[in-house]
Amino acid sequence: MSSVLYDAPGPRARLRNRVYTALGILLVLVVLGAVVWRLDFAGQLARSKWDPFIYQDIQTALLRAWWATVRVALVAVALSLALGTVLAVLRLSTVRALRWITTGLVEFLRAPPVLLMMFWFLYASRGAIPVFWCAVLGLTLYNGAIISEILRAGVLAVPKGQREAAFALGLTSGQVMRMVLLPQAVRSMLPSIVAQVVVVLKDSALAYIIGYTELLRWGTNLGTEFFNLVPASIVIAVVYIGTNMVIAGLAKLLERRLSTTAPRARAAAAPRTPAQVGGGAL
Repeated sequence: MSSVLYDAPGPRARLRNRVYTALGILLVLVVLGAVVWRLDFAGQLARSKWDPFIYQDIQTALLRAWWATVRVALVAVALSLALGTVLAVLRLSTVRALRWITTGLVEFLRAPPVLLMMFWFLYASRGAIPVFWCAVLGLTLYNGAIISEILRAGVLAVPKGQREAAFALGLTSGQVMRMVLLPQAVRSMLPSIVAQVVVVLKDSALAYIIGYTELLRWGTNLGTEFFNLVPASIVIAVVYIGTNMVIAGLAKLLERRLSTTAPRARAAAAPRTPAQVGGGAL
């Protein structure tokens, strides 16, 4: 039994793979055990280090810091999706000059690090732009360029026959893009778009460097104040992981909903037979 790309492993290879897997898992467990032992030996896992998190004021401050992070991410995601859609449409334009200009702009926005873009707005405005908007604009420009490439790839992946059929029906180029190509591109590239949304959420932690009090900055300040930097980092990591899991769950729900509504829409748009129109009666 073999595959197109590789031969199926035999009994010895399967046994060897199991042994390597078991050894890898054992090595990871040993490393984790050593890290936990070292942290416990240093007193970072003592109960007193976790006591601040049971205070209501600390919990309220944690929620405020989480919301500050989510607020930056939500605004940046909304603006990035809008900017990415515009850039993708312009890059797919039939006007060559417009397409070249947009291509250069996308490549320029993708090149610098996100933090550098945040500093651009912070220093260029000399403090006139709040740090919240410096973070949002930096995230928007970079991720908007990435999302534009994702959408462009999705549009180019749509079969050419659908574009030609839409033009045959008398639709304009804008209508074809808006009604035929973009919806299918979004549906096919939804996992990549969701992955980029998660990147926006994680990159929002960079706003800590320009002075915005978000989740990471709050956790660092708390760890410095109570000398429990490791427990604070663990709590912050758990909050980030939980938020990303919620985003992934919502994305799966949206993908499932799109996959069920698409066949219904196609069935509703399908031409009826004479028997269906007349009910089969003469």
